[in-house]
Amino acid sequence: MMMTDDNKSFRTNPRGFKLLVCMAVLSGLWLIAASRVHVNASWSDGAWGYFSLPMLAAPKRGDLVLFDPPEDSGSPIPYMKRVIGLPGDSVAVNPERRVFVRGDFIGIAKRHALNGRALDAIEPGVIPPGHYYVHADHADSHDSRYREIGLVPRGRIRARALPLPDLPWLGLEGPLAKPEEARP
Repeated sequence: MMMTDDNKSFRTNPRGFKLLVCMAVLSGLWLIAASRVHVNASWSDGAWGYFSLPMLAAPKRGDLVLFDPPEDSGSPIPYMKRVIGLPGDSVAVNPERRVFVRGDFIGIAKRHALNGRALDAIEPGVIPPGHYYVHADHADSHDSRYREIGLVPRGRIRARALPLPDLPWLGLEGPLAKPEEARP
């Protein structure tokens, strides 16, 4: 059977194969340039660091994201939390400060931070368009349970985060900060 130009594959068309490889290499270089490794400055998360990937689409429930906390939070570094609530989801807080998203119990909003500062629970309501409820499972996590963090606007979400594996032979194992380092 004779091959025509119409049914040649990449294996028989070196120019097309080279173009495909070149595009893959350029895409990989772009991903490396647009991404960064962040060292975990929080002892409440189990990873020593995380790799940030550009956020090309709206966050989905369950995504781990890096976001800029509000300026008055006092944190100069981005926070990493999991997206729990999406626009249109309901947020409720009962008198015991138990927080619910879509009717599911999420956690308890503590009355005081580790340093003794008073904490106000998030206002109940519906998550507006372009905002997200972010959360971490740790009881002392500074997340959307508290009014000062609140619902995170899409514009403050920097990237999608992927936890990095432990590398004990390099001394990179678990969180690098300890609880006592987080207290003023």
